[in-house]
Amino acid sequence: MKRSRSRRNHHDEDLRRRFEDFYRLHFVALSRYVTRRLPPASREEIVAAAFVVAWKKFSEVGNPTLPWLYRIASFEVSNERRRLGREPELVALWDVSSTDTFPLHDVIDVSSAYAQLSEDDQEVLRLVFWEDLSRNEVAEVLGCSVNALNVRVHRAIDRLRGAISRVGSITKPNHMKEES
Repeated sequence: MKRSRSRRNHHDEDLRRRFEDFYRLHFVALSRYVTRRLPPASREEIVAAAFVVAWKKFSEVGNPTLPWLYRIASFEVSNERRRLGREPELVALWDVSSTDTFPLHDVIDVSSAYAQLSEDDQEVLRLVFWEDLSRNEVAEVLGCSVNALNVRVHRAIDRLRGAISRVGSITKPNHMKEES
C-alpha cells in the first residue's frame, strides 16, 4: 500500500514539474496569441483559463505542444467573444516591425486591408505569419489537413491582395497614384 502511494506521489510530482516547464516555455507565446485576438482586458483571464484546461488534460496527452495549447486557447477565445456579445475588436499587431522598413502609408494600407478580411482569413494568416508555426502545426490548431490549410492560406492571401489593391487605390494621395 505504501509503495503504490509512493509511486503515485512520484508520478504526480513528475507530472506537475512537466506542466510547470510547459507553462514557462509557452506562457509568452500564448499571451501574444490571445492578445492578437481579444481586447487587452481579456488577456490574463483567457490565458489562465487555457492553462487550466491544459492542466486538466495534460496527463492524457502524450506530447503536449504549443499548437495543442493554441487549439485549447482558440476555444477559450471563442467563448470570450460570445461572452462579450460583440464582434472582436481589431487588435493591433504591435510586434510587426514593418514600419521600420516600409513607408507608413503602405503599412496603413495593409492594416486597413487586413481588417476587411473575414475572421477565418485573419486567423489563418495570423497563425501562419505571426505565430511562427509550421504548416503541420497550424493544421493541428485549426483541426484540418495540411492540404486544406494550404488552400485556405492561398485563398486568404488572394483576398488580402485584393483588399490591399482596393485600399491602396482609395488612400494614396493623388501625386502618389501618378508615380505608381
